[in-house]
Amino acid sequence: MIVLAVLAFILRRILQSVAVMAVVAFIAFGLFNFTGDPVTFMVGQDATQEDRARLRADLGLDQPFYVQFARFVGRAVRGDFGLSLRQGRSVSTLLKERLPATLELATTAALLALVIGIPAGVYTALRRDSWLSHILLAASLVGVSLPTFLIGILLILVFAVILGCRPFIGRVKTVELGWSTTCFLTKS
Repeated sequence: MIVLAVLAFILRRILQSVAVMAVVAFIAFGLFNFTGDPVTFMVGQDATQEDRARLRADLGLDQPFYVQFARFVGRAVRGDFGLSLRQGRSVSTLLKERLPATLELATTAALLALVIGIPAGVYTALRRDSWLSHILLAASLVGVSLPTFLIGILLILVFAVILGCRPFIGRVKTVELGWSTTCFLTKS
């Protein structure tokens, strides 16, 4: 009996998640129509009207909104996210290229949070009134309060500008590791 209730709860949550993702996709797709003409971004302003019309037809942008959205959802379910309108390349290919760097960044952030955060939290809990405890609490409050983009800019300032040990954009040199690349095995 309990197993059925748990399974019903899980199924209900999955269906709710699918509904939320569909609504978010619909809103994001709708907002995309207000960001400007993607054909102008792709062909430039010097293109002829025939070139624009051909590209618009090739991309399916001459279809009504609901047809475009249905086509997008159908392809997304199969893992085909279409073409990047900025780069003119497959979005799936771009995701595959950037996945190793994203996983490295997420893994590094999680490990740093564990290695630094847990000992700092334990120390702060055990020695509540020490000066180091107050500094750790203040630092964690500042870290939680600042927007993520500002922390990123500050880290770029420290590591790329002041220390000069990392590039401003992109990754450091990478090495091949099986099916992927990594920068964990390079010096800088």
